[in-house]
Amino acid sequence: MHRPRVRGAIALLVALPWLAWAAIRLGGLERGFLLVAAMAFTPYAAATAWIPVVVALVLRRRLVALAALVACVALAVVVVPRAFGGSEESLRVGRPLSVMSANIRRGEADPSALVELARRHDVEVLSVQELTPDAVPRLDAAGLRELFPHRILDARAGARGSGLLSRHPLRDARPSPPPGPAMPEATVLVPGAMPVWAKAVHPVAPGTGGTWRWERDLNGMPDATPDGPLRMLVGDFNATLDHEELRQVLDTGYLDGADATGNGLRPTYKGIQIDRLLVDRRARVTALAFHDLPRSDHDALTATVSLPAG
Repeated sequence: MHRPRVRGAIALLVALPWLAWAAIRLGGLERGFLLVAAMAFTPYAAATAWIPVVVALVLRRRLVALAALVACVALAVVVVPRAFGGSEESLRVGRPLSVMSANIRRGEADPSALVELARRHDVEVLSVQELTPDAVPRLDAAGLRELFPHRILDARAGARGSGLLSRHPLRDARPSPPPGPAMPEATVLVPGAMPVWAKAVHPVAPGTGGTWRWERDLNGMPDATPDGPLRMLVGDFNATLDHEELRQVLDTGYLDGADATGNGLRPTYKGIQIDRLLVDRRARVTALAFHDLPRSDHDALTATVSLPAG
């Protein structure tokens, strides 16, 4: 007599985590450390969202199966396109700019490997995160100063330092004001192209003590602009495309380089993608790749950005 109810309860209990996940993700409802951390793993939730559908069908609970299917489709819609990229063919190809980002894990990453990676990809603009004071001379000894003569460094102890380095002259370079982490910025004067206002990004990570600092740093990111210097944000964002705060930044007019090139599901740190490049929609990202960086816990990012003519 009670078997249908038991089967219904089991099917619903199995489906509930995915139903809740889809509702929170689509509604941008993540609040507090646990939900913010969980949302970073949305691609894995999407990859397993078929499980409650099958369980409900096996238990012959059609309404639960339908609800689970809706959640499965919703998660697939927001995740799957990242593996294919967008069509940017209508945009005119301009002057290519080679960009790189590297989180060097509190200054511990192999400096020679970083410099060799920058040389191999002919990098013109480099964003370095977790730049410590003692890491700077090691990097320079490996050839970083020779490779990037123009730079603004805000080296700090621990994970709070960053640097923005360039082969081209920098204008209006300035560090980030306290109390936040170092996120230096400058306008890069690229020959034959529109000036590029670039920022080395590394907001505070969300922590068990709260997410308000993380929200403050992401909410403080500058909007993309339809005129003036083209804007580019590059670094360790400590956020994924499944976080509402990052999506709000993108909604101002940025393109995510990994998403645009079909690399949006490639993890860069502990199974999730948080190292990224955002560019003004007047530009486009024509190539992007991730690379192992010895003694760092992050992969480095290299990309080619097509810039409008100056």
